[in-house]
Amino acid sequence: GKKLMEHPNYGFLGTCPSNLGTGLRGSVMIVLPELNKDVHKLEEICASFDLQPRGSSGEHSAAVGGKWDVSNKQRIGFTEVQLVQKMIDGVKKLIALEEE
Repeated sequence: GKKLMEHPNYGFLGTCPSNLGTGLRGSVMIVLPELNKDVHKLEEICASFDLQPRGSSGEHSAAVGGKWDVSNKQRIGFTEVQLVQKMIDGVKKLIALEEE
């Protein structure tokens, strides 16, 4: 099994395709009480910024008190710096929308 799982150039094979590439998931815990009122709208907004909102306790959980774990959706084709910057830029836009 280990020979199948590890490649000298590509590293370890994971079980989740979303972790291909750098595998970097930068995230921010943020309270969004206004955007939390319409979760579908929040998900659409996040998707437009290549972000993924998760509930307070992780994927497929509720956002207790409007607290969200927001992370970069993309993992492939970008450097670690690019992925973190995309997450920062998207979260700044979410904050601006929340404050409108």
